[in-house]
Amino acid sequence: MLITSLAAAGVLGLSTPAAPQPSPLPAEAAPRRSALKVKTKAYNLGGWEMRIERDGFTGQARCRLYLSRTLRGPRISYADGVFGFHMGDKVDVADAWYRIDNGPPRAWRDDLPALATRGEPLATNDLFNPTGGVVLIARDKLAGAGTVTIRSDRGSAPRRFRMKGFEAALAAARYNGCASQDGKGETFQRDALRR
Repeated sequence: MLITSLAAAGVLGLSTPAAPQPSPLPAEAAPRRSALKVKTKAYNLGGWEMRIERDGFTGQARCRLYLSRTLRGPRISYADGVFGFHMGDKVDVADAWYRIDNGPPRAWRDDLPALATRGEPLATNDLFNPTGGVVLIARDKLAGAGTVTIRSDRGSAPRRFRMKGFEAALAAARYNGCASQDGKGETFQRDALRR
């Protein structure tokens, strides 16, 4: 059948089909372009989520470390040695109190000067709720803590945040590139936790 098809093509003056041409090799710049993109990896360790973005162009890493048990449940974020306990976007936490494990309650506003000296942003652009519903507590105050209980104001019920698994998640994040270039600092950010 193949021979008759080729003979008929010759009689009719048709050309025979050409063999497929090999595809050219990719340009030299193509592999470089893919290496210069921002690549994101996500990990979960004991409920703690890690999102690590590596910028192939600058070589920098941006990391986010947070705990999100449920969509509406309490959230904890971590950045630059400070925990952010998210009480809700519409909750004003200016009069919040917190308790570490079974220790004495502390007013959150007493920690504001120390947080400000660290360069931590303490307000949002919302004039009606400048705190953004986030209570910030320095990591050194929570060393070895199992739970943190926070009451956002006098009329609200206290909420409990469990700290279990944070140290392991922090070590895993550092291992995966969330330590600064000199190894002394961290590259964690809190900005992507707004929903």
